[in-house]
Amino acid sequence: MSFTQRRNAVTIDIEALNETFASMDFEDRIRKLYEYFPVEEVLFTSSFGTKSVVMLTLVSRANLRQKVHMLNTGYHFPETLAYKDTLQELTGLEVVEIHPDSERHRLTEESQMWDSQPGRCCHYNKVMPLKAVKAEHTVWMSGVHSYQTMNRAAMEIFEEVDGLIHFHPLIDITEGEFLYLLEKDKLPRHPLEAQGYGSIGCHHCTRPGQGRAGRWAGKDRDECGLHVK
Repeated sequence: MSFTQRRNAVTIDIEALNETFASMDFEDRIRKLYEYFPVEEVLFTSSFGTKSVVMLTLVSRANLRQKVHMLNTGYHFPETLAYKDTLQELTGLEVVEIHPDSERHRLTEESQMWDSQPGRCCHYNKVMPLKAVKAEHTVWMSGVHSYQTMNRAAMEIFEEVDGLIHFHPLIDITEGEFLYLLEKDKLPRHPLEAQGYGSIGCHHCTRPGQGRAGRWAGKDRDECGLHVK
């Protein structure tokens, strides 16, 4: 049986999982996940942005065998790449970079697609490359927070989308709880936070601003498409 056939054959009670995990603290949720799914079937992604370090730290405590995948769009700030190296050393997690198709990436570069068609630029450099990797896993774990966007406010701890289980262990964390965990463990912040960046993506589409206000400034967007159903 192929991996895809095996994944499709698995029947998961999402409602039961949400009930079981709801009362757990954030680290216990992540640790508990591996009682249901082997680490090889869990895809964990991180942007290595301003909200990443807490999730990465909790995952490293729960299972050091968990790899963390990063979408390297070719448009990251140098500070983000340096921060990735810092957090990889801090957590001990292996980082696997996902790159877009070279031809599609070239098209976004030559046409400055991030300005004229930001949705398509995100699709070529983020959504499409990740889609191929998602097909190889049963669970996609990410560190989204409900307060970040209207779209994320509607998410649950577990959801099933197109046959893939989405796991959001920090979905109900508050900004206060996030800051407490950050300060309690004296975790390093993204270097651009000190310059007023509340959220950080590709350098063309990121400006200083509170929360995600600096993302796709003037483009009426607050999501790249990865976490949109």
